Amino acid sequence: MNAVTNYRRRYWIAGAATVSIALGAFAFLSFSPALGPIAGALVPQMYVDSLPGAQIPTRGPYVLVDAQSARLYMMMDGRVQDSMKVIVGKPETPTPVLKSVINYATVNPYWHVGAELTRTLIAPRVLKDGNAYLNQQGYEVVTEWGPNARVLSPDSVDWKAVAAGQTRVFIRQRPGPANSLGHYKFELPNGDGIYLHDTPKKELFASDARALSHGCVRLEDAQRLAHWLLGKDPPAASVPEDNILLPRPVPILISYLDPQSRMQLAALQ
Repeated sequence: MNAVTNYRRRYWIAGAATVSIALGAFAFLSFSPALGPIAGALVPQMYVDSLPGAQIPTRGPYVLVDAQSARLYMMMDGRVQDSMKVIVGKPETPTPVLKSVINYATVNPYWHVGAELTRTLIAPRVLKDGNAYLNQQGYEVVTEWGPNARVLSPDSVDWKAVAAGQTRVFIRQRPGPANSLGHYKFELPNGDGIYLHDTPKKELFASDARALSHGCVRLEDAQRLAHWLLGKDPPAASVPEDNILLPRPVPILISYLDPQSRMQLAALQ
């Protein structure tokens, strides 16, 4: 199909169904008489104009995060099956628009503390309260992030140099009730450090203003998302960083939908 034909087809569908093609989702257009015999049988491909080439598949599972309304949608075959509140990035650290895929769920994740937080938060507190602060929060000093990491003594670190930004140290938080990632994490391979995760601070979801994170997406009910992705209850993990492979990779889109697109998305539920 050439570009002109494809252009006409997209806008003919949009006109017949009276929907916005700005929506990054699909609509079953069975309500449109203009579609005649194909009504109810065709799931037209809709487009996200702000992300050229970003398409939601007509079949299978899909995760859509609307960072504008701070909500996540679990979609199957172009229809919304479930949704939940999320917490997204603050204005100064916004959650980026991206396409990726979820391959596995991590149960009992470590939280790898970023260099900026280590410098501005952890190092000053260690200088003030000593190693007791690290033990209370479940923080460990390690040689690296990854399965080969070795735990080091905090006394081996020049915390004044860390606070001054003169040296780098790797800090991780052990799994547990106080872990900032909660019980689940969902990595995005090309997410540039952005991922979905649980949180112990459930009270924050009671607010309509949920632009509170440093860019990652915090989930209102991470266990429910894990169940939906796996097709069953996630197993109880007795070890840190237990990666549970999904039955198949699930595409994910993080975007900022306008009000008209959100209304159309609501019609797909």
